[in-house]
Amino acid sequence: MTPRAGTYALAVAMVAGMIAVYVTSFVVAPDTWMRVPAVLLGVLALVGAGLAIATSSPPARVRLMDVASALASTLATFLLARDLGVEPVVAASLVLVTFGLAAQPLGLVDGRAARAGFAGAFVGLIGPAVTISWYWVALAGAIAGVLWSLIGPSVMPGFGGRIGLMAFMGAVAAFTLADLVGDRGNVSLLPVPSEVPTWSLLPVCAFAALVTWVLRNRTGLNYATCVGVPTLVISAGIALAPNLGNQGAVMATAWLGGAALAGTSLTRLPNAGWVFVAALLYGCLMMRFTGPYAGHAGVIGTLAVIAELATFAARRTLQRVALRLPGKPRVA
Repeated sequence: MTPRAGTYALAVAMVAGMIAVYVTSFVVAPDTWMRVPAVLLGVLALVGAGLAIATSSPPARVRLMDVASALASTLATFLLARDLGVEPVVAASLVLVTFGLAAQPLGLVDGRAARAGFAGAFVGLIGPAVTISWYWVALAGAIAGVLWSLIGPSVMPGFGGRIGLMAFMGAVAAFTLADLVGDRGNVSLLPVPSEVPTWSLLPVCAFAALVTWVLRNRTGLNYATCVGVPTLVISAGIALAPNLGNQGAVMATAWLGGAALAGTSLTRLPNAGWVFVAALLYGCLMMRFTGPYAGHAGVIGTLAVIAELATFAARRTLQRVALRLPGKPRVA
């Protein structure tokens, strides 16, 4: 179906969110030597976004199941992390496993609603030290659910990181409103990746993406289960490991973003090789991530979708100049 005005409006909002994160974190980064490759990668991601928008369809209808799933997931993750002291990524993965069971075999929710729950889990990744009131977090989760319901099957489809991007957009909307009414407080979010040894994030991101991709494409498990089970194992192991502290929290967070990346469809990145490339780009972005959005809810998914779009654009460009390149697009 041909994109409509609503499609373009939502796509513009998505691209604006990615640009806000990318420009403030990389293009105007303090390291001058980073700016040229950052601009080139950003342009490539914009090309990928243009190609994805061209294959979009009119926005879907908002479904109560999607909004309820995102809201419930947000509150559950937030409750586990803030009130019960569970490590945030462990809390999110527990919620995802629950949604995986609810979708299959119980059949209480469908795959689209389970993905909305994943977006809500991203929103709920706010640690116990946060001072913002719970109802603003709930509002952010509900907005993320509405956005996913509209965008999920329709706008720039087939890129797994969009789930985190919906969380980021929902959080920006809700927390900006909280700022306007003077009710945000001194918010402290996820730890800043720059405190982690840079080399450690590349294998974490790559392994997360590949493990999740294999489970998703080689088993009959639903996406929430494919993300939730390995993330629970890894994040719990990191939480129990001695002397990792803040570094371990960022590694677990990076894993979750890599797992989200693996939700990219085979029509976008047709094999594990291309997913591996996208995961490495995502890892590079995580290594150098700074700026005002560091630690913001959903930002790891935003970085993941930027890496996916850049990889998609590179793949399509290479296919125009290398006729025998494997993994031809399955759709135009």
